[in-house]
Amino acid sequence: MRFQTVLTTLGCAAIMATAVTPAYAATAKDLQLQPAISQKVNRPIHLEGGENMRDLGGYRTKSGQRVKMGKVLRSASLEKMTATDVLNLQVNHQLTEIVDLRTTEQIMKKPDPVIEGVKYLQASVLGTRSNYDDDDQGMYDDMAHKAAAKRSYRSLLIQIAENKRGALLFHCSHGMDRTGTAAAILYSILGVSKRDIQRDYLLSNTQLGVTWAKPALLNSFYKQINQQYGSMDKYVKHGLKLSPAQIKAIKTNLLTKAPH
Repeated sequence: MRFQTVLTTLGCAAIMATAVTPAYAATAKDLQLQPAISQKVNRPIHLEGGENMRDLGGYRTKSGQRVKMGKVLRSASLEKMTATDVLNLQVNHQLTEIVDLRTTEQIMKKPDPVIEGVKYLQASVLGTRSNYDDDDQGMYDDMAHKAAAKRSYRSLLIQIAENKRGALLFHCSHGMDRTGTAAAILYSILGVSKRDIQRDYLLSNTQLGVTWAKPALLNSFYKQINQQYGSMDKYVKHGLKLSPAQIKAIKTNLLTKAPH
């Protein structure tokens, strides 16, 4: 097994995050922004070096199906992963692809490990800009409108549509904003309720021990997409230009019959 920090430009995959205990006494407001983590839904993946990693599976959809576990993971940056973490992802989670949503500058400062047998794809949501503050409304505006964001989301979703083996991990720096909006788009395609999408988005607060992710930010992302395209469904079809066949492939790969 090779474990080194060399940047490549092929492939893709999705990762998930480890739970972190807040370093302060949580207030009632904090607890509203830090939902409890379930082992059946959004299962956390605990690593020695990685953060905010979890499985996107487990949620029921409006059609009565369930999102498959073990197919798509999400996380924060991966540069602190240990050799044990890498082995864990390969053996226990069958990781085959990673999609990195960060800018080239961020990747050069904190490159992902190159993992033998795992394909890698960079798909920067924010183009070349990386100087946003935490919980920055401007970042969410750009993620809703920038051409780079549409290219990035499209690339990620195509990889998910085409992935027939193992798990795909996608991530940004904190695994919260870029990763969170990408997850929201994916969940919308699959038919997960907005309530569950918001809950999953806020779980990054829980896992990182912060309150940066806020419902108002995600709602503003939805609002701007709706203003420009009319709905998330139209955004996926006309903004991201996913074909009916690609949308069907995503659903086929990630949805299964829910147990009664």
